[in-house]
Amino acid sequence: MSRSSVREKKRGRDFLESWGLLALLAIMLLGAALRFYGLGVQSLSGDELASWDLSNGETLSQLIGGVRGDEYPPLYFLILRFAQWVFGDAEWALRLPSALAGWLCIPAIFFLGKRLYSEREGIIAALFLAVFWAPIYYSQEARAYSMLILLSILTSYFWWGVMLGLRYRRELPAREAALYVISAVVCAYLHYFGLLLIMLQGAALAVLAYGTLREVVLLYVPGVLAYLPWLPATVHQFESGQQNGMGGPSLLTLPDYFQFLFGRSALISLAAWTLLAFLFIRGWDDLRPRRKGRGIPPGSLLAAWALGPFVVACVASQSPVQLLANENLLVSLPAVYLLLARSLTRTFSGKAAAVFQGTVAVGLAAAGLAYLLFSMDYYTTPTREQVREAARYVVGHEGKGTLLIRCDPGARLDYYLKTRETGERNDVQACAAEDFPKIESRVKNGDYQEVFHLISQTDPEPKMISMLQRSFQPVHYERFDGASVVVYKVRPSVPSGLPQPEPPASLPKHG
Repeated sequence: MSRSSVREKKRGRDFLESWGLLALLAIMLLGAALRFYGLGVQSLSGDELASWDLSNGETLSQLIGGVRGDEYPPLYFLILRFAQWVFGDAEWALRLPSALAGWLCIPAIFFLGKRLYSEREGIIAALFLAVFWAPIYYSQEARAYSMLILLSILTSYFWWGVMLGLRYRRELPAREAALYVISAVVCAYLHYFGLLLIMLQGAALAVLAYGTLREVVLLYVPGVLAYLPWLPATVHQFESGQQNGMGGPSLLTLPDYFQFLFGRSALISLAAWTLLAFLFIRGWDDLRPRRKGRGIPPGSLLAAWALGPFVVACVASQSPVQLLANENLLVSLPAVYLLLARSLTRTFSGKAAAVFQGTVAVGLAAAGLAYLLFSMDYYTTPTREQVREAARYVVGHEGKGTLLIRCDPGARLDYYLKTRETGERNDVQACAAEDFPKIESRVKNGDYQEVFHLISQTDPEPKMISMLQRSFQPVHYERFDGASVVVYKVRPSVPSGLPQPEPPASLPKHG
């Protein structure tokens, strides 16, 4: 090859790299706008209020003790506590850590796609992650899921380097190993499906890096030691059945999960299914070892990442511990988007391949963005329970003679119902019919003219509603999305000391 052709090739490679960087920056700008816009527009949901409550321990020991009774490890709540210390506890401040993590997922998946395949797959996967509904929604929720997605990408990135070093050089790359251990510990302390992913990665590494089992064990020893303090709480939570999902698997579970990843859009899901099916038909390089020897096909590992947590959740859901929930399976979202990006680059080949690949990728992303903005009305239509609006109605209409009935463990509605300056309220916690005597006692011993029943997150027992309607007079019903307020008037009672009128001796006969 002549020097001029070498220079031309280098110049073209430099151009592609600069183009890729500009494309990534543009995608990150778009992703930031979609994630940071409207962080405080909607009310905190019941789950988000639970995050606020669990992160509000006055001391570290109190916070850890409160989380031990919940369904998740403690790291996210520690991060949320720090965010409140810095930014306060407004809705946007509580969601800010998730938004930052969701935004960082964009460059993270780009570099993972570039490492596994090429810069082109990384750009396409980053574009999908920037505009599709699922990563945007969970970037605007005060829960651990967007951080789980980010850490699943980071652990997979470092795991790949560790695996290549052990398999082909028979040595443990120190820098990659240290970064993998740190990200793995963080991932495990964020969510139990993060722990599951690390366990699956360990099993895969033991199989793929055969002959270096001692190095594999040494790699995971620091992570195991770091997780030991939380291991008793993990065992307790699973033994007590606190991990809840959506029930046992069915034939529609996998298609429903797949559609969930693409914003529940049937059209986009069908396009994604078609492209992935074509990848499995044509993309033999992704499904079998490379011809030149010992290369590990990234596609098979991505498929294992996409399906492994799902299969484990399906098997575990045959027991009382229910793990099969779409939110838990977000740990596999990056693998699905990377496989979809790879399917695009494998579907189109030839001189105009780049044009067709870019056109289809931008078209899919534009369809996802249009569905988000116009079909779902994501930024204008409430997508969470309107607990804030229901609480504002109560605060705006209650008086000194108002008794509020509520059902929120940990008094989480205090976020909207009172401030630290207002002190105690005229409230009673009642979630079931067996709690009704508490309501009667409060009404009997207090001078109340009306009762407000604030219903949020879970519907009350029908028996309790029936008892309220028999004892008090319903006069108003204010309905919100996912919440409601029922106003009852307290019927006046006749004092026991007054003489009662005698009933008539005879009643008139009906003609």
